[in-house]
Amino acid sequence: MTESVEGHYGNEGIVERIVQALVDAGFDRENLDPDVLAGADEFHIGGREGTLNVASVLNLAPGQQLLDVGCGIGGTARFLARSTGASVTGVDLTPEFVEAAVELTNLVGMNDLVDFKVGSATDLPFMDDSFDAVTMLHVGMNVEDKDQMMSELARVCRSQGTIVVYDVTLTKTGDLPYPMPWSSTPQFSFPEPASSYEAAAKSAGLQHLGSSDHYDLALKFFNEPPASPPPVSLGHLMGPRMLEMKDNAGIAVNQGLISPVLMTFQVA
Repeated sequence: MTESVEGHYGNEGIVERIVQALVDAGFDRENLDPDVLAGADEFHIGGREGTLNVASVLNLAPGQQLLDVGCGIGGTARFLARSTGASVTGVDLTPEFVEAAVELTNLVGMNDLVDFKVGSATDLPFMDDSFDAVTMLHVGMNVEDKDQMMSELARVCRSQGTIVVYDVTLTKTGDLPYPMPWSSTPQFSFPEPASSYEAAAKSAGLQHLGSSDHYDLALKFFNEPPASPPPVSLGHLMGPRMLEMKDNAGIAVNQGLISPVLMTFQVA
C-alpha cells in the first residue's frame, strides 16, 4: 500500500511548476509571501478556509510544538506556524512532497519555524509525547487501519494535547468515481464514516471533544469557483490529472456520498 500511495502522489517538478506560474503572474521569486502558495499547497477541501477551521480549534501558544501528519508540500504547516507562533513539524509518506515542502519553506524564509520529515501516519518517526498538538488533514482516506493511525497520533501527543483530524468521510452508501484526489483506484482507497474515526480514537484512549460536518464548504469548493483564480492551483501540484480527480470528487460531493468532517480529540 505504501508504494501505491507514493506512486499516486509522487511526481517530479512540483516546485518548478509552482514557481514558474508565480513568475509568469508577475511575482518576484526572491520575495514571495507564503499566502501566494495557498492555491497549490493546501491540498484539502476548502483550501485556506478548511485550514482556518482547523486553526480555530487548536489551542497553541508561541513556542509550543505541533505535528502536521500528511503535510503534503507544507501549506498547512506554514500557515499554522505563522498564525500560532508554534514550531511545526510536517511528516508525509511521499518523498517528492517533503522535498518540495522543504524547498518552498526555504523560499519563503520560514525554515526557522517549520521542518519536514518522510514518514507514515501508522508508524510515525517520533518518540512518545513529542508534541503539544497534532493535526491531520485529508490523510485517513489512504489508511485502512484507522485504529493504528489514531493510536499513533495519540502516542506522539503530550498529555492534555489536542488532536485535530479534518478528513473526507463517507456519508452515504454508493460507488465512488475514480480517480479521486487521494487514490487512482478503489484498491487503495479507505474512506469511512466519521464514526469509524471516533471509535478508533476511543480505542486509543482519546477523549472526543466534538465533530463538525463541513458539507456546505465542500459544495461551495466544488461548485463555486473564485471570480479571480489564484496564481497557482492544485494542478500545479499534481499535474494535468488533477482536473479529472477534482471533477470526480465534486461528483461524489454533489451526490452526497462524501463530506469533510472536522474532529477534535484530547489526550488524557
